[in-house]
Amino acid sequence: MVESRIVGRAAVSLAVLGLVLTACSEPKKAADAASPGPDDTAVAGRIAGKNVTVGEIDTWIKDQLFKQTTRGNNALKVYEVRNRAFEQMASEQALDQEATKAGKDRDALLKEEVEKRAAVSDEEVQKYYDEHTDRFRGMPFEKVSPAVKRQLLAQRQVSAMQDYVGGLRKTLGYENKLEPPRFEIAVGTSPSQGPADAAVTLVEFSDYECPFCKSAEPMLKQVTERYPTQLRVVRKNFPLDAHPKAKPAAEAAMCAAEQGKFSEYHAKLFEKAPQIDAAQLTPIAEEAGLDKAKFEECLTSHRSAPIVQADLDAGKKAGVSGTPSFFVNGVPLAGGRSLSDFAKAIDDELARLKLAVPPPLPPEPPPTARMMPPGEAMPPGHPMPPGEAMPPGHPMPPGHPMSGKPPAPTPPAPTKK
Repeated sequence: MVESRIVGRAAVSLAVLGLVLTACSEPKKAADAASPGPDDTAVAGRIAGKNVTVGEIDTWIKDQLFKQTTRGNNALKVYEVRNRAFEQMASEQALDQEATKAGKDRDALLKEEVEKRAAVSDEEVQKYYDEHTDRFRGMPFEKVSPAVKRQLLAQRQVSAMQDYVGGLRKTLGYENKLEPPRFEIAVGTSPSQGPADAAVTLVEFSDYECPFCKSAEPMLKQVTERYPTQLRVVRKNFPLDAHPKAKPAAEAAMCAAEQGKFSEYHAKLFEKAPQIDAAQLTPIAEEAGLDKAKFEECLTSHRSAPIVQADLDAGKKAGVSGTPSFFVNGVPLAGGRSLSDFAKAIDDELARLKLAVPPPLPPEPPPTARMMPPGEAMPPGHPMPPGEAMPPGHPMPPGHPMSGKPPAPTPPAPTKK
């Protein structure tokens, strides 16, 4: 059974934990000082000549908040919100029970237990710096060590809180039977890697001009290596309107698939991206070992355009709005930014199907801000991938509501055939 983290993503967990670990003052008990207000049956006023009760207003507020939180009752968001809420309910009950048993305040108990389990030594900070010097771009240890220590400590605090409260939930008796939504995404003739009868199918919707899709390629290689027989990776196209080069490149990749050379051409496209203008598509095909005449005939006839459009339609039907987007046996993959994200989703599916699960992955180093591939800039108007945040200090792309700059001019879109 898929079990989400105690309060969702680590950033949210840290925010909650920060309230517990840094608060020094006594919490104000506003509820004790103020009157509880009118009961549900009290008349709040009238609309169109009809009495409206306080209870009706409260119900309307709850409905509106639920719609906002779930983005208009989006199936995946409804599941995520319910899943987190159910887990939080169990966590609070478990913490209350443990705090009562220990004769302590719940927040004080959690603070104490987390601090007991999370500590970072100077030696560990130095070790992390030595092992990841490339991430710091030549900055001296003395300058970055405080930030590294905070990062390591933050990660351990989140992990300690999750482990501690998870153990309490288990002791309390917690069983989550909520199931995520599954989308029917037909594989069809889409290029794929791995056994056709694999227990788990990972579908990726990608865009050849998307820097995050390019960055995801090494990760997908690691994923396929971890699951050589249990996983099939299916590639689907989702060229974004903001990327004028992406759709021609997608059609070219499908032309390469006609010759059984999709993998080679796909790799070459991402190798050269974002320098994938229309004039370069044929030279890339020659480098990938394709028959030039057959490739050009396919490309100029736009024979593969319906395939690309079918992928786009399938993605939109499954709620895809950004790239890369991943689905594990039809379940949208939340996160999808590290090997552990993929491993957890795939392992959960294998466990659900009562199949063997590989040994756990070794602990990953703390996450750092995602960097653009060397020499690349965020394309104007490019939407962030699902679950992605702009790295700290990274300027927002022109045209973004928070950038303060108008969108950069873009070439006119090619005429649709």
